[in-house]
Amino acid sequence: MVRSVSVRFTLGPLRDPNPSERVSSGPRSDSRRQNRAHAPNGRALRNRRIKAVLAGGLVFGIGATATLAAWTDTETASGSFEAGRFKIDLSVDKTWSSSREMTFKATGMYPGSTVYAPAYVRTTADTTMKGQIQVAGNGVAGSSSTIAGNLEYRAVTKSFPSAAEAFASACDASAFAGSPSYVFGGGASKQPLRTSATSTSKQTVNSVAGSVQAYCFEVVLPISTPSAAQGTSAAHTWTFDAESVPAGS
Repeated sequence: MVRSVSVRFTLGPLRDPNPSERVSSGPRSDSRRQNRAHAPNGRALRNRRIKAVLAGGLVFGIGATATLAAWTDTETASGSFEAGRFKIDLSVDKTWSSSREMTFKATGMYPGSTVYAPAYVRTTADTTMKGQIQVAGNGVAGSSSTIAGNLEYRAVTKSFPSAAEAFASACDASAFAGSPSYVFGGGASKQPLRTSATSTSKQTVNSVAGSVQAYCFEVVLPISTPSAAQGTSAAHTWTFDAESVPAGS
């Protein structure tokens, strides 16, 4: 079921406004003109204020990010470098000559005989650092029927402050008496000449020829050497390896 609702509007007769309700157009027009006249001045003032605030912010920003200048100066330093020098001298005849042939009084050896020979090592006068010496016996080929296959040796060493004192030291049986510092062998033991060997000890020599290391070698032909070795000969080389030692070590 559909219901309908009707609404009726009744319009009354038009009438003139009450004289008391009328508003004079004269004063209102003057007020509007004054408001319009003041409006531009207000906008200009507001604009000036906004610009002043923006200008103040801009100046503040510049001041916050500005970098101040500073005085500067530069100095330089240089360094000089020079490699050190290390070299050794070897003497077998109590002079610092070029001779490298150790002198054993070994002519006509027989079973049970013993011979001796010295060797001296120092750094050269222009060496700027100390060093360590290690001695190696190179060995020699020889069968049991030759002198080379039967010879045995041992060696001792001692340090001296000068060449004169080192050259004055004895290299004979007395050098092995007591408790010497052995390079090869020992009190009752000897190293076979036929086999190569390197000393387990190292000896120190000072820089600028400041010390001399004296070595004394003793070579023995054992009593047990067979007669077949008669007339045979042998030559052997010992090598003195030197290595510099860092300063302060």
